[in-house]
Amino acid sequence: MPGQAGKVACVTSSLLPTTPSAVTLSQLRTALLSLHVEKLLAANGFQVYNSNGGCQSSVLSLFDVVALDAASSAGPVSSLHEETADVNSVRDKLLEVASSSPFTVGNQQTSQADEMLPVSKDKATAMAIDAKMFLEHQKLRRGGQGYDKNIGLINIKVAEAWSSVFEQVVTLEAARERLNDKAPSVVVHVTAVGRQFHQQQVDLLWRLLGNLPIPQTHVVHGRVASQKDRGNVNGLSAADFVKLRVEQMKEASVVKYGDHVKGEGWEKTIGVTTSGVIKFELLGTTPILNVKLDLSEKGHPLNNKGGSFVLYNYARLSTLFQHFEEDVEIEVYPELPSLEDTDVGLLTEQEEWALLFNYLLPFPSIVEGCVGKFDPSTPESSIQAHKICMFLKDLSRDLSLYYGRVHVLVESREHLFPVMFARLHLLQAVKQVMGNALALLDITPPTQM
Repeated sequence: MPGQAGKVACVTSSLLPTTPSAVTLSQLRTALLSLHVEKLLAANGFQVYNSNGGCQSSVLSLFDVVALDAASSAGPVSSLHEETADVNSVRDKLLEVASSSPFTVGNQQTSQADEMLPVSKDKATAMAIDAKMFLEHQKLRRGGQGYDKNIGLINIKVAEAWSSVFEQVVTLEAARERLNDKAPSVVVHVTAVGRQFHQQQVDLLWRLLGNLPIPQTHVVHGRVASQKDRGNVNGLSAADFVKLRVEQMKEASVVKYGDHVKGEGWEKTIGVTTSGVIKFELLGTTPILNVKLDLSEKGHPLNNKGGSFVLYNYARLSTLFQHFEEDVEIEVYPELPSLEDTDVGLLTEQEEWALLFNYLLPFPSIVEGCVGKFDPSTPESSIQAHKICMFLKDLSRDLSLYYGRVHVLVESREHLFPVMFARLHLLQAVKQVMGNALALLDITPPTQM
């Protein structure tokens, strides 16, 4: 769905500059979640801009370091770090606003102890805003589903140094200025739970200094931990984790397929599959919950019903259609007729109609429901970033049951072709929906496993 006028989303995150070798598992989860949120917003008609694209790309580049399928470009998402911003002029502009704001406090007192002069951006050695007063004035929620009740003063300047919160606001405002007339209608903050308080401060300070009366929603994710007695996540970098999964995938492939697992084709298949499995592991849990990884040596990714199972079922469909096309070439079957010339009424199995009504037809509504509506009075997110993984797991389960019971490619007998064609069209639609859903997770599915 192309971006629509008036629907502009700015996505930012709590990521800080880093190198691929230093990326933590939590940072990897933040980057993947941010990219998934961007794709969900774009699929719902938003023009999406990433204000932290440089840090996100740096984190995701670790997939290149371990020779995996690289994280794809964000497609319809644009980075706001492609141009160098004049941050000094933006900083000065925001400081002018802070100097005259009734919510700003500083260290320049008059001779009367109960009065405070307007804060001078040039002379003040300390400057802050009274966020509690600002929250009350804006009628924004505090506590519970609202902003942290412990947010009081938000520092702009401390001991003549700019605060990290203010510097992030300067970066965000510089990014917003690059949008020109494309004013954002929502800002989405993606952050680890340990950075939630900081990111809420960024939100409030930007609201005040940037005069930004639009919804700012926060997608907060939990920690990345290890399962009990299944390895130790402490000290494990994201690159180490990815390498572990690559080796486990190679080992599992050799056990399953033997000496055939060699050569450039298999290396690419293993890389693409491992990349998809990792993304599924980190995105398949409700964001606020902790992700618990199996880090034991025998905990290879082919042992679960998660990402590997989904990718396996997609690969089965790819292989099915490859075999059909090969049989068409040698005239075992005629070419697949158009859907209009196919009698779908021949689909009489219960599982066939379940695939249609439970997955194919509802998919657009499911994607729409992942985003929901944005409430400007609260930072609580309406984005359901785990639903696509759940959808794919459920679809793969029902597809596997159907595919294992029904023989799709039949004998070369003319009277059997109409049912086969109807089933091929159904499975072609299933494959398309699975591919679209995987793309929202930034997963390139393998065509063989």
